[in-house]
Amino acid sequence: MIDTLTAPQIDTLIEKLGGSDSALGILSGRLAICVLPVGSTGSTLTVPDDLDFEQRIEQGAFGWRHESLSEERFPVIGDQIGERDLKLFHFARNIPSEEAERLIRETGYQPAGIGAILAFGAAFPDTQVRHPVVGLGSAAEVDGKGSVPTLWFDGERRTIDLVWLDGDWHRNYRFLGVRETLPAEAAWIPDARP
Repeated sequence: MIDTLTAPQIDTLIEKLGGSDSALGILSGRLAICVLPVGSTGSTLTVPDDLDFEQRIEQGAFGWRHESLSEERFPVIGDQIGERDLKLFHFARNIPSEEAERLIRETGYQPAGIGAILAFGAAFPDTQVRHPVVGLGSAAEVDGKGSVPTLWFDGERRTIDLVWLDGDWHRNYRFLGVRETLPAEAAWIPDARP
């Protein structure tokens, strides 16, 4: 049984938490962590590399799609492909895009791009029925405004929409974050507190 932590153990713990900035965020209450048993890394998602854009849309079985959502505007690029740990961030308040992105990145995740959003919609179709899911990692100008892909439910069907980046996101929105799958010994998942 360990009574006190040694300096090397504290250094190792800080490293596993993502460095001193993350550790200070946890201590200040700005960030929280969820400890899982070794070998459990939470939810994962695979973004396949053998599908073209239209096949990715078809896999999602969306009832409607924004007409400007195209591979030319929202390409699935190489760093989006493969297995990723995923987390849905909910800040429980209205929040601007820049702040949501910053808070996601502070936990070691990246805002999800179009590849992950489409794969998430296909793998977890019921999630967008409960609340919209935003992919801040892929943005393009549409009708003169920066827009990002968003999984949505219009009351009758699941959709893949484009939502403008200006203004604050309503407290109901969730933001998909992804990161490279961690090895089993890294059994922690950071979480953003509302």
